[in-house]
Amino acid sequence: MRSPMLNIAIRMIRNIGNIIIKNYEMQNINIYNNNNYDSDFFIKKIKKNLINTITKIFYNIYEKNIVILNKENFFIFKYKKTIWIINPLDGIMNFLKKLPHFSISIAICIKGKTEISLIYDPLKNDLFTAIRGQNAQLNGYKLRCDIYTKKKFLLFALNTNYFFFKKKNINLSKLFKNNLISIRISGSISLDLAYLAANKIDCYINNNVQNFNYLLAGELIIKESGGLLTNFMGHYNYKNSSNILSGNSNILKLVISNIENIF
Repeated sequence: MRSPMLNIAIRMIRNIGNIIIKNYEMQNINIYNNNNYDSDFFIKKIKKNLINTITKIFYNIYEKNIVILNKENFFIFKYKKTIWIINPLDGIMNFLKKLPHFSISIAICIKGKTEISLIYDPLKNDLFTAIRGQNAQLNGYKLRCDIYTKKKFLLFALNTNYFFFKKKNINLSKLFKNNLISIRISGSISLDLAYLAANKIDCYINNNVQNFNYLLAGELIIKESGGLLTNFMGHYNYKNSSNILSGNSNILKLVISNIENIF
């Protein structure tokens, strides 16, 4: 049985998706302005529509006793001990270049813990959801992160800064080469994490976590599907680190052992 709060979040994320798709299909203006890459026009237009949609829904739920913040492309709504963290467009560059790979994410946190999360791909109409302690789903079907025993046909997703380590010289090229691992840099963190839970990719590697809000929704979906998250040393206090690994236990052992062998 669905949580009433999840139903509200689904309604909201689909409304946001409709706005994104409308702007995506109507986008026909040159985004280059005086040789400078300028996305402000599109982002401001989307945000204006999102603010109207989101605040209308929240005011209907919580009346006017809410705090609305717009921080680093996130909308953060606070009501008593409940916080909604909404990323309305994860994959802005893909959206602007008309590369059909971007998403919306919502994480609902109560007393400091993420209790409900959603990641929505409006183009594919794929909705990933999770409720703490009640498994993760893709379009209503249960997700389970597989435990691979063979090191074949592996696909890893990396963040864009993977090859630019600031503090430690970590080179996993031998790991990729020796195990015939394919790598992708998709441009949408939320979809990377959702795809991990759905076994579309086998490992996610991020060495430069600037804002953990980007990972909140995917974190719960991965955990509820049976996946793991650690830092590069295999510790679970990854929120206090600038790097993160995610995958099943066998994959993490493979990656961490290669990282340890470098030092």
